[in-house]
Amino acid sequence: MKINRKLFRDIALSVCAALLAAINIRTFVNAGNLVPGGFSGISLMLVRAGEKYFNIKLNYSILYLLFNIPGTLLVLNSISRRFTLVSLVDVVMSSVFVALIPDIPITDDLLLISVFGGILGGISSACVLAGDACGGGTDFISIYMARKKQKSMWNYIFAFNAALLIVSGLLFGWEASLYSIIFQFVATQVIDLVDNRYKRSSFIIISDKAEEIEEAVFQKYHHSVTRFDAIGGYTGHQRTVLYTVVGEYEVNQLIATIISIDPHAFINIASGQRTVGNFHEKPL
Repeated sequence: MKINRKLFRDIALSVCAALLAAINIRTFVNAGNLVPGGFSGISLMLVRAGEKYFNIKLNYSILYLLFNIPGTLLVLNSISRRFTLVSLVDVVMSSVFVALIPDIPITDDLLLISVFGGILGGISSACVLAGDACGGGTDFISIYMARKKQKSMWNYIFAFNAALLIVSGLLFGWEASLYSIIFQFVATQVIDLVDNRYKRSSFIIISDKAEEIEEAVFQKYHHSVTRFDAIGGYTGHQRTVLYTVVGEYEVNQLIATIISIDPHAFINIASGQRTVGNFHEKPL
């Protein structure tokens, strides 16, 4: 695994994400007695259940690390060492920061806690996703399944978290659990908004320099192009139409590439959610 500037940038994003996640737990989550998503939520539930029902004080950080072991092995074998390393930085540093940062209650309004806690949680996840990694836990499963299915799986993770909150409601009361659903929904929407890895955009391009554009799309973005012969309805001239599909994260770069080749090119862009078939994906 080559160590380079991008790796350091990704690790820095992962550390920032871990700090935000820990602050979220120590400010909003604990203040509202909320249950966060995934293995973090399961760990907190066990800690609270131990104190309430068995008078046992469990360590959140140790539980969270233990729960992440299976997911770590899954992505290590199926994705990449770089992805696993950067994700583990987030997992480990989250546990460290939670242990170091004291509780800092900001408000006791449960609705404000749910909404702004969800936003902060979503931003935390977005930071680590920007570093081509994830926040561990059920995010490992989400990324693994998304690569297999070629579509976003965040709403499925939300469904899992909703089931977790039903258990939490039975153990600790329904008010906090219902507000936790708001918390989870807000966080999921923030993540789904910024995570564009599995969102697709199709391009229809009309240009007099079709061959140059076609070559650039293949060489720079590794996507194939379908070419159509057409006749301009207004001019009656023979034209070439190109069609290709790219990741949404490539849209602005591809537009710039096309305009640099032909400033007069006509470009139509349509958004999509999924492709089936051979599609070059940005590596993790």
